[in-house]
Amino acid sequence: MSKFTRMSGLKRLGTVAVAGVLLMATVLTGCGSQNNGTQPQKNTAAVGKPQMGGTYLTYWQDDPKSLDPAQCGDVETYDFLETMFDGLLTWDQSGKKIIPDLAEAMPTVSNNGTTYTFKLRQGITFTNGDPLTADDVVYTFNRLAAHATASVGASYYTMIKGFNEMQAGHAKTLAGVKAVDKYTVQFDLTQANRTFADVIAMPFAYIVDKKVVSALANPYSSADFSKDPVGTGPFKFVEWKKGQIVKVVRNPHYFMKDQYGQQLPYLAGITWKLGIDDPIAFMKFKDKELDFSRIPAAEFVNTINNPAMKPDIRTLVANDLWYFYVNNADPPFNKPLVRQALEYAINKQDVLKTVNNRGVEANEILPPNMPGYKANPAGYSYDLAKAKKLLSEAGYPKGLPGTYDLIYTKAAANDPIVANIQAQLKQIGMNVQLRGLPFPQYLNTIQTGKAVVSYGGWVQDYPDPDDFLDILFNSAGIPSQNNWEYKNATVDKLLNEAVQNPNLDQVIPTYHKIEKQIMEDAAIVPIYHSKVFRVVQPWVENANLHPVYCYFDYTHLWINQKAEKAAKG
Repeated sequence: MSKFTRMSGLKRLGTVAVAGVLLMATVLTGCGSQNNGTQPQKNTAAVGKPQMGGTYLTYWQDDPKSLDPAQCGDVETYDFLETMFDGLLTWDQSGKKIIPDLAEAMPTVSNNGTTYTFKLRQGITFTNGDPLTADDVVYTFNRLAAHATASVGASYYTMIKGFNEMQAGHAKTLAGVKAVDKYTVQFDLTQANRTFADVIAMPFAYIVDKKVVSALANPYSSADFSKDPVGTGPFKFVEWKKGQIVKVVRNPHYFMKDQYGQQLPYLAGITWKLGIDDPIAFMKFKDKELDFSRIPAAEFVNTINNPAMKPDIRTLVANDLWYFYVNNADPPFNKPLVRQALEYAINKQDVLKTVNNRGVEANEILPPNMPGYKANPAGYSYDLAKAKKLLSEAGYPKGLPGTYDLIYTKAAANDPIVANIQAQLKQIGMNVQLRGLPFPQYLNTIQTGKAVVSYGGWVQDYPDPDDFLDILFNSAGIPSQNNWEYKNATVDKLLNEAVQNPNLDQVIPTYHKIEKQIMEDAAIVPIYHSKVFRVVQPWVENANLHPVYCYFDYTHLWINQKAEKAAKG
């Protein structure tokens, strides 16, 4: 099976604060299920049926990179776009199951898993009143694939026939996407790939209005598109004043209703205030000027221990992984015993103390809320004596020779973490000097195989073990994604076979076998899965973090306006 190549490093994590940033880098940052976090559920009966109206006030420090789905390469941009656009498919509230969105049902799969046929819901319109048809879907994917668009997410869709030809500028339309009729779209793939439904649910594939976009001065320009984006989502774009504000209002044409038969969304609008960092936002939150805030480090301990604030704190275990690694191909790290020694050498609970315990110890690759999660498949634990014994057996009784650069993204959040790792490695006789780099330079260094020792992170794109195990450990990804140059022919074979099986449940045992082998080979040293903390005002209802990208579901969020008025006086 050929290897689909994903765009290098969009989803690499640079700092702990990025359980804020992405990548979606590659892309967007993932969270975890509500079973591993605190999602206080207020008694809806006590506050009454969800109320219509009210404006939700939130913030970001920076402007969105774009309001064009084709360029949605970070969590911040996603926060805006998910209010204005829909895809054919989406994730349910558990974050583990794909469900229909603009499609009326899950696609029909035929031709041995290479043909997907979608039927659109009829009667859906864009926010300007234009009807949604199959032509809009075909146009969306042709634009996504076009060389001129230069989409940061294009590489997720290379399994579609003709996609690579369009990326190279050798074709004007996709051979593998066609409108069968007004409300039916067919996708043909080069080969079976179970994750196709997952990538269809990603924001790059949000459907755009062909009539509007094709009339732009430059239909491929993200800047032109972002001046007045038009989607089918729950909210309608109003304005973007760079450095100041982004506003959306309720879309009266939205097609979804709640369990009571009320038209969604509940909110009259959302306003993002720009140019506000977390410490300032938290002050504004306490002054009731914002409905939401992240919790800055200086306020973290007091906030989570404040009984009055606990009901309004939202937290989830993120679907990410922070790790330490050495290049598996470089001596002395090409010796499995040396790498296994490192698995025992780091006290991960000690590392977590440097981030106020905003995480859970990781002795595995897959996060706790990822399908196929299995804790500590190789049975590692902190054992300094065993680490030294393994190094001695590998031929280094006095520790490793020389000093190694530990490459990482230079950031206040990362500095204490790598300093802690540095001190722990010294106890087994491995000397490292810290070399912090700006994130772009860090990416270039690790993705070109120039890092021998490094610290970094990865966040899910979609809830499938393939998103971690195949992308990071298939040898076809060396060195752009498989930065540690791990090679195992058996692992490659199993990965390439597993992704072709359309039934994830059937291949979970295979992924368990793969992960166990990778950990026994000590390809990397998992450190922790991060925890995300947010705080909302008590009058904000249904404010539950969605597991995939750690965002609030604005479609169902609502304001208890009576409580808000009473609180603000």
